[in-house]
Amino acid sequence: MIALVDIGNTRVKWAVADGTRVTSVGAASHIDDAQAAVEALATALPTGIDRALIANVAGPALAQPLTAALEAHRIRAEYVATRAEGYGIRCAYADPERLGVDRWVAMIAARRLVAGDLCVIQAGTAVTFDTVDAEGRHRGGLIFAGPRLLADALNRNTGRIGLTEPARSRPNGLELLGRSTEVAVAHAAMLSLASGLDRAVTVVGAALGGLPTVLLTGGGADSLRPWLETDVRTSADLVLAGLAYMAEQDG
Repeated sequence: MIALVDIGNTRVKWAVADGTRVTSVGAASHIDDAQAAVEALATALPTGIDRALIANVAGPALAQPLTAALEAHRIRAEYVATRAEGYGIRCAYADPERLGVDRWVAMIAARRLVAGDLCVIQAGTAVTFDTVDAEGRHRGGLIFAGPRLLADALNRNTGRIGLTEPARSRPNGLELLGRSTEVAVAHAAMLSLASGLDRAVTVVGAALGGLPTVLLTGGGADSLRPWLETDVRTSADLVLAGLAYMAEQDG
């Protein structure tokens, strides 16, 4: 068995792969207490695991305590890096290391699910959009501020806005328009994000000669999906699925 670990900007998620079977184990926020999060991961893993395959976008602040926690449980930490080519995907970046490894691994998983042109939307603290054509070429991507970041930016740079929670559901008709500052900001954040993503899919589809299959994943997927006019397939934990495929291929 092997542990699969996805360290995002705010959460760490993990699962266990036993051959081709993947069992979801859990998740923890690392924002307030990174040490507690990695200890929760290490202690939650079942016995019989000797290695962990890890996609980390949170940097050394998480990598160092996670490696130590895993080693204390006799588990070897192996960190995945984005490559120019591998697992059926060719990276569009001139410097592949500049592409977030979570985006790389999610595209690898998406390629296993979709044979033709595809787009992957990962909804997290940031929201990323990547396109892979039918030949496995990554054609590039976009990085959006997530709805909470958009609302927080308004709060920091304007007066009397205040902290705003992201909108949890899509309103109908004139209910789109806020009757308080908080609602106006929350709805505008989701609308601007969803509109940008919808437009990106339209432009990509026109360039490729047909609308791609769009996969939506990440912790914010359920909140974002109702705001999108694009037809999307929600796919839970694409990063963990990609790590599982990589582990299977590498033996």
